Amino acid sequence: MPRLSHTLDLAPVDRGDVARAVSAVHEVLRSARFDDTGELILPSEQESERLERQAEELGIVPAEAEREERERRNRARLADLPDPEQPAGAPDGDTERELWEQDRSDEAAVREATLTLRLLSGEHLAPGSTYLATEVDADGRPLFDEGGEGWLGTDLTVTAWEESGVCSVDFSMREDATSAEDGAPPVTIGSVVHDRAEETLTVRADMRFPMESAMARWGSSLLRARITARVELRGWFAAAAGGATAPPVTLEVEHRLVRAHGYVVPAPGPNGLWSVSGDLSVRGRGLARPLVAAVFWALVRSVRRAGSPSVAEHSAEFVRGWDDLARALPELPGFLGEVAESLATARPRNRG
Repeated sequence: MPRLSHTLDLAPVDRGDVARAVSAVHEVLRSARFDDTGELILPSEQESERLERQAEELGIVPAEAEREERERRNRARLADLPDPEQPAGAPDGDTERELWEQDRSDEAAVREATLTLRLLSGEHLAPGSTYLATEVDADGRPLFDEGGEGWLGTDLTVTAWEESGVCSVDFSMREDATSAEDGAPPVTIGSVVHDRAEETLTVRADMRFPMESAMARWGSSLLRARITARVELRGWFAAAAGGATAPPVTLEVEHRLVRAHGYVVPAPGPNGLWSVSGDLSVRGRGLARPLVAAVFWALVRSVRRAGSPSVAEHSAEFVRGWDDLARALPELPGFLGEVAESLATARPRNRG
């Protein structure tokens, strides 16, 4: 069975800070208000900028200088890429460099996008209420509207909402603007379930790949994969303290031909840090077994040929991001309280 594993030393976080942050998130959600068209009422631009600056100062989001440095490193990596020869029979311009440039362009579009939320039916946070979340550009158009390069919005349905118990939301990602009306199947459907009493978070998703081939026609189960991720907070802190427990973070991916299982487990590390180990195992089914093994082997070889400094760089960047959040966590409830107050007192903007 092909397998990958990795271990990182991460700054610990306080369990009480996590619980207070969860309460603050609920406060933010309760404070949301919607105008007569159902659109979420946002704070003024001046207030939004103030909150963004405060989030940067606390380390909750990367500062502008850090974002610019990441972009500079991305451009440097792009400049180092060779110009590969066009494979025979490949679409025009389908080179490694152009694909990389398209990825950078998409990332920039997402960074500049604005998330909009519209209450479509029901009372806010009441079971049965429905919403539409959409990423829009400066002109108010959904991202990837042209060319079908991504979903245009996510339909949300509250299935349960008890802050001291279970809060559950179903989601359905639209592939085009009319998919909700014409009955076309969504790209991805699933649910997010938070059980506060049990301290668990479970995410399930049934994904459909937006493509077909000679082996997998539209609607084939070969174009679908099911993903389940689960976090158990009690188990996490028990393991981080050195107790024996089942893996507190698990990931399952199921497909007709492939099955993957991953888990993350913390343990006491050096100098008071958490030593967090991740493991991913992939198994092919039936005739796909040798193919999966070969692809996995090639992937591992490719990563190693890319040079350990690149892998180490990505790991270090993740650790820096985690450490920033760990330092900011004690201040996060207070900051979210300000966000909640800003939402509660926000006034509808003029739609000139």
